[in-house]
Amino acid sequence: MNCNDVRENLMDVLAEGQPAPEVLAHLRECGPCSQELDGLRKTMALLDEWEAPEPSPYFLTRLQAHVREEQKKSPARAGVLAWLRKPMLAGSLAAAMVAGGAVYTYLNWSAPAPSGPSAAVDVDALDKDHDLLTNSNNDLINEMAGLPSQDVSSAPDTGDDETI
Repeated sequence: MNCNDVRENLMDVLAEGQPAPEVLAHLRECGPCSQELDGLRKTMALLDEWEAPEPSPYFLTRLQAHVREEQKKSPARAGVLAWLRKPMLAGSLAAAMVAGGAVYTYLNWSAPAPSGPSAAVDVDALDKDHDLLTNSNNDLINEMAGLPSQDVSSAPDTGDDETI
């Protein structure tokens, strides 16, 4: 064991009472390590004898008086909206509200209504489309069934058909 390992464990040696055999062997052989252990033992003995002084009987009274003085110096924080008296906090709240409004407006912005034809024109176009689809479906069903379609049977005969 080297000196650095022993010095790192000197407090453990003092606390345990019975150090490891290799530490004891090193302390017997190494003069500086054994001197440091003796110095630590003397320091611990002095600390065991030392007693902390008792505070004066008026210590708590004076401390409470100082606390009351400091409380009188600082403004009382009465009310929920007392922080609005501080301009920095009020300004930051206003900035946060403006930013929130801007985000809300951005997220909920809708495109302006088209200025084209009215809804009634759109409904008429949908009705025409519906009629075409319905007639087309009927023609398709008639063709599949082998019946003549409505557009052929209702068309006038012009006599232009040539048969080859």
